[in-house]
Amino acid sequence: MDYSKGTIEMARLIAENCNSCQRCMKDCLFLQQYCDDPKKLFQQFLAEGLEPIVPYSCMLCGRCTVVCPLKLKLDEAFLAMRQDLIKEGLPLKQLKSVEMHQKLSTSKLFTAVNRGEAK
Repeated sequence: MDYSKGTIEMARLIAENCNSCQRCMKDCLFLQQYCDDPKKLFQQFLAEGLEPIVPYSCMLCGRCTVVCPLKLKLDEAFLAMRQDLIKEGLPLKQLKSVEMHQKLSTSKLFTAVNRGEAK
């Protein structure tokens, strides 16, 4: 997999600057499942890559950045990894149902937003 320069740079910034305080892991089931230390996870990404399921498992909630004393943006790095995977044509089979959900949940049929249309 060829990741973009931007994605590599984001991962390098985290791998080099994370001080392994693990504050981001306290409330993050994703990080708890996939690593013992986010610094090591990003070092692994730079050295050998990650299974595609890893970046797709992040909820992208941003809590990690909020609690990080260095304001490292792990969520943005995982999003960039996803975007690169999609460009390479590697969406996960496990996410097919998500694709359908996205299509249906934004359709007019299933959207309950009052658009303020005149009567």
